[in-house]
Amino acid sequence: MLRRTRTAIGLAVTALVVALSAPAVQADTTAPTGPASDRPGADNAVYVVQPRSDGTTYTAIYEPAPGVTADELRSTLRRQGVRGVQDESSALGIGIAGCSPIVGTASAWCGHKWAYGPFNDPQVYFLDHSGDSWPVTDARVDWYQAPGIDAYYRWHTAGCPGGGRHCVHVYSGNYGTAWYGLTEASTSGGYFVDGSVTVKLNDQVTPNTYAARRSVACHEMGHALGLDHNGSTNSCLSVPEFPQHPSSDDFAVLNQLYPKPGT
Repeated sequence: MLRRTRTAIGLAVTALVVALSAPAVQADTTAPTGPASDRPGADNAVYVVQPRSDGTTYTAIYEPAPGVTADELRSTLRRQGVRGVQDESSALGIGIAGCSPIVGTASAWCGHKWAYGPFNDPQVYFLDHSGDSWPVTDARVDWYQAPGIDAYYRWHTAGCPGGGRHCVHVYSGNYGTAWYGLTEASTSGGYFVDGSVTVKLNDQVTPNTYAARRSVACHEMGHALGLDHNGSTNSCLSVPEFPQHPSSDDFAVLNQLYPKPGT
């Protein structure tokens, strides 16, 4: 395991990155229909939705731990007093479990995307609070290569750069044995609210290996960019077991979710 060097400045990207071109696939412009098992993004995740009095909506995606069913996780969260835990039919009915653009087996997280600000692509900084065993820096490299959106890394003490740039806080800790990853956010008008997007990586559940922890970090960071799950097994957005990297379908969804202004 390579240990990160934590500094108070952002990680400079010094290598040339070859842009990945998205496949020429027409996005599905409708919400998924039919049995959940037949849809891109169908999975065992648990969604929480809480409308707020200020007009924003809090949403969270919990990934059940190995051996924990979605129903068991729902019961656990409700016992803990979490409001707005959705059963599967409710989640699908309000359109949060996989939405257009849909490319192959990948889909967007309905109503969750970043504003462009003054840039041609949304600029997202992952502010890392996690422990040394979590390769957040390496997972960020994958997402930096995605067309349509730019993902950067910063150690959390450097703070959010501002100026229309967005930040996602990434934490790790002992969060119990019911789930291995959580991405939570508030939205307004279909866009992420700045300062509200948080990723939590569970030390208690995820094996302390590079491969496992890079996979989980890649998975949750993909949600924080606006992706839902991938119905294939060749993407870190696949569930319940997934590899370490995004797939070309994931990149294609981001490319369509964040088209160049004027296109």
